[in-house]
Order: sequence, then C-alpha cells, then structure tokens
Amino acid sequence: MKTLSPLPTERPSRRQFDRTKALDTATQLFWRHGYAATSMAMLLKAMGLTAPSLYVAFGNKERLFREAVQHYGQVYGEKVLAPLDADLPARAAIERMLLRAAATVSSTKNPAGCLLSFGAINSPDYESSPVALLQTLREDMGRRIRERLERAVKERELSSSVDPARLARFYHATLGGIQLRSLDGATRAELEAVARDAMLAWPASSARR
Repeated sequence: MKTLSPLPTERPSRRQFDRTKALDTATQLFWRHGYAATSMAMLLKAMGLTAPSLYVAFGNKERLFREAVQHYGQVYGEKVLAPLDADLPARAAIERMLLRAAATVSSTKNPAGCLLSFGAINSPDYESSPVALLQTLREDMGRRIRERLERAVKERELSSSVDPARLARFYHATLGGIQLRSLDGATRAELEAVARDAMLAWPASSARR
C-alpha cells in the first residue's frame, strides 16, 4: 500500500510581530531617553526582538531612529502643526498650534518634551546624522510658521509693517519653551497659559476676522 506523503506545513513568517507596534515602542524609547542614551539592549527588550530580527526589519539603530522620527512626525508632530494648514485665521492657527503642543507634551500617555527638539540633545557628536536630521526638521517647523505668517501679511490679515520672520521666530521659540517646560513637570493648564499669554504679543494692528 502506498504511503501518503504528509501535507506540507506553512513555513512560519520571519516577522511574527506587529511592526507598527514595535516602531511605536522604539519611538517612545527615543522620545523618553534620546538617541544616544537609548541602547540596542533597551530597544531589543522593549520591542521583544532579537538582534537579527531587528536588523532585518529596521536595519541598524540609526535607520530605526530615522523611521521612529518619521513615525513621530506623522502620529504626533503633524497634529500640532496641522492648524497652520487649516482654514483658520493666522492668529487662531498659531494659538491652536501652541495649545495642541501643550496638550501633547503634558499627556500622561506620552513622554514629556518633544522628540524633534530633544531627541539628540545628549549626543556626543553634534555633527552626527541624527543631530542633523532633527535640526533640519526643527528648521522646517520654523519655516512652516513663517510661511503661514507671510500669507497673513499677503492677505492683509497682518499689517504690511509686520516682519513675518521675526514674529515666526517668537512663536517658534514659544513652542520650544512649552516643550521644554513639560520636562520640568509643568501641567497642561500651565502650558496652555503660556500659549495664551504668548498670543498677547500678536500685533495689535492686525485685522481679526
């Protein structure tokens, strides 16, 4: 009697894990500790991966950091900056941006501070790729604020005497200050008060809609 061959079994996947969840875990670690202080051992333990699995899925630590920064921008950072592109008067857009930043950095669900602002602040090499990456992204944040204010001048929502670049630097610095104060335990109410106080500096000559 001919023996039947056993049915082929499905080969297990090399990536039996939730990639998005693993990436979010890495993002939280980099956010909390910064690039330099987050070791591979910490990443492997928190993500539940072996070193070979991590390298196959994400590459090396630097590439994982770049992907984590991109993930952070999509999930957290863009929510803060979204008012700049919304159909809002410029003043309302800037205020909402600052208030959203206050809510994000003070949430108990997330580490304090901002990954883009402080993710490589403890790096021993200030010419490294992670440092340069975050510096570029911070400059992009400032550019987006400036462009929104330039549009406000062009649309006569702000007086032509207003310097958009100067005003943008002020609100960009306010944004960074809110993020920094959260590292010292400032509450959401305190940070929102900073945001509203900063709006008192809005040019009085601007027209409000």
